[in-house]
Amino acid sequence: MRKLFVGIAIFIGVLVAGILVFAATFNVNHYRSTIQSQLERRFGRPVTLGKMHLSIFPPRFRVQDLAIADDPSFSADAPFVKTQQLDVAVKLMPLMHKQVEITSLDLLKPNVNLIRNLNGTWNFASLGHPGGPPTQQEPENPSGNRDKEGNAKATTQGQSNPTPEPQPESKQQLSMEELTIRDGQISVLDQKKSKTPSLYDHIDVTLKDLSPDSPFTLDAAVHMAGSGTQEARLQGKGGPIVSEKPEATPFDGNLNLKQVKLGDLAKFLNSPVLNGTDGVISGDVKLSNNSGKLTAHGTTDIQSAKVQGMELGYPISARYEITNDLNADLVTIHNLALKLGSTPFDIAGTADLKSTPAIIDLYLRAKDISIVEAAKLAAASGIAISQGTTATGSLKADIHANGPANKPALNGNIVGTNLQLSGNGINQPIQVPSINLALRPVTIQSNQFEVNSGATKLLAQIAIHNYSTPGATVDAAVRSSNAQLPAIIAMAKAYGVKAAEKVNGAGNINLDMRASGALKSITVADITRAMNGTVNLDLNDVTYSGANISQELSSIAKFLNPSAATQTSNGVTKILKMNGNVVVKNGIAETNNLNAKLDIGNLGAVGTANLTDESLNVRMTAVLTQSLSQKAGGNSVGGFMQTALANNQGELVIPVLVTGTFSQPRFAPDLQQVAQMKVKQFIPNLNNPSSITGALQNLMGGAPASSQDSQQNQQTGQPPQANPQNPVQQILDIFGKKKKSDQQPPK
Repeated sequence: MRKLFVGIAIFIGVLVAGILVFAATFNVNHYRSTIQSQLERRFGRPVTLGKMHLSIFPPRFRVQDLAIADDPSFSADAPFVKTQQLDVAVKLMPLMHKQVEITSLDLLKPNVNLIRNLNGTWNFASLGHPGGPPTQQEPENPSGNRDKEGNAKATTQGQSNPTPEPQPESKQQLSMEELTIRDGQISVLDQKKSKTPSLYDHIDVTLKDLSPDSPFTLDAAVHMAGSGTQEARLQGKGGPIVSEKPEATPFDGNLNLKQVKLGDLAKFLNSPVLNGTDGVISGDVKLSNNSGKLTAHGTTDIQSAKVQGMELGYPISARYEITNDLNADLVTIHNLALKLGSTPFDIAGTADLKSTPAIIDLYLRAKDISIVEAAKLAAASGIAISQGTTATGSLKADIHANGPANKPALNGNIVGTNLQLSGNGINQPIQVPSINLALRPVTIQSNQFEVNSGATKLLAQIAIHNYSTPGATVDAAVRSSNAQLPAIIAMAKAYGVKAAEKVNGAGNINLDMRASGALKSITVADITRAMNGTVNLDLNDVTYSGANISQELSSIAKFLNPSAATQTSNGVTKILKMNGNVVVKNGIAETNNLNAKLDIGNLGAVGTANLTDESLNVRMTAVLTQSLSQKAGGNSVGGFMQTALANNQGELVIPVLVTGTFSQPRFAPDLQQVAQMKVKQFIPNLNNPSSITGALQNLMGGAPASSQDSQQNQQTGQPPQANPQNPVQQILDIFGKKKKSDQQPPK
């Protein structure tokens, strides 16, 4: 027995020694042309090789900087595959006899360029098909007739070197036991859809039993960059490969999504559709491709879903069966059961992807569902209601959408009952007892519905005509008598009007508003631009947190005692009473008689506010009380006769220009109005701060024209509207129809 072990040990030692001697004397560069020739025959493309090394355990050639050329009809310059390192596995026994038989290829960090041309043909379809006469190969030189760099030496006359025995061409030459890609990057360019390629990184692929006429197995995985073990893995069996039409290659397998973060998936797919979303997605999908019809049947779940940074607070799940006819570019949704938390939606139909945008024919149904989850998704997406607003009630929907995906024609109805909005600083809930939206191919129209909050009731109705065409028009109306300010603020907050967050108070508002006219697009901004009507204000105890008007006046007039103007904290103004009328024309609100009473004095304002972007263009005149005027410095204030004047009652008068936005107004001295007051010797008092401002404004040609006003006048082709009343007559009316030319400004 001992002799047997000794004999085995000697045999193994001799074998190992022989292999080591073989490895030491084996010059891998002698077989560069053999390996290159075999790779070119298998791929049907020119192949270039960098430095080569030999590894015995397991037997393989290691090649640096491999490049496989692309089909010249796609790209003559950029390679189809370029990789830092290629391991070529070969059979050991033939290698011992200095013959090379390739069994598998292993590519490390390759860059693969996939291109689909306008005819629908992929650049990998010609792999394995020799594109012409074989490349002239370097003759083999197994006798070692090479220099130190591994290049063949010139042979003398009469010498001949064996060349690899030519192999018969088959219909497809690409075959091997195993093809592996590790940590690869794949670029996909579909010229039928885009001019810019999409990049996919960190991809692992293993193909086994790859041959022209038999099935293969596939194991492909994508490892998402980011925390955790995020992975999307596709496993299955396919083939034989249909080289002329790869999309028709049979395949059956499973796609598994494991704790993939939507944010990381969006980066991987470079998809703008997923921008602003996050969550953790998991799922298991069975895939089957039969003659180019790819069917997906499975489930997908999203946990901790976020949209635009807002957490929805409920899971999203989908169960579906979808078929994509790759030959016709037609997607058929046999059934899609979508759940937002516990709220179900059923979707079915088709999407024709041949055109851009896609042509859809879809049905969506929801029967007596709670709107809580759908409202959260709408709020997070910036649709209809603001973030943080909670909605309750029930919804029934039966919708058929047909036509271009971006502007389909709709048919059906959406009925909401017992709807209520609350939260997000809404002090009193908003209720809509019932609303019915009738969707028709030409018109979307609501019934006249009520919007209630406390004792306030608004009547509203909306219709949008020709909504799927460039000639869309709107016809909407909102009316209310003696609406309470808190209710109007609550409705504005729920709708997402940011400026509403700056105001609190009490009082009544009468409004009669109508939006009518053409729409460039069906957006809130465009509907607002079509708005016309009147608003009457009678408010009290109003708090405005956009600015401290008293401090702004102190800065403009340069009070000797700045503390005299401090009535509240920084950035806050207390308004005791406010009244006036506002006329809205094409989304621009204009007033000529807005008055406000503060504890420091009275304000009069005339000018405009753009309801779309909240921009202001207002002339305001402040008349301070006599006591505060004296406390601030009276005629000795730093801006006297420059930015501030005084009337014959000793009240400081400060004309101001207000620009910026309602949320962030900017105050500046109105030097033009100061000059006109001095020239005309008209200086208002505490009882009429706005009347004199309006009269002088008309004398000066109206309010300063904003850029938007100019654009509107140019678009309509009409000059700015003039005030129909004679401005001189207005001034005479203010002073009892008598011009007091002998009045001197106080000194």
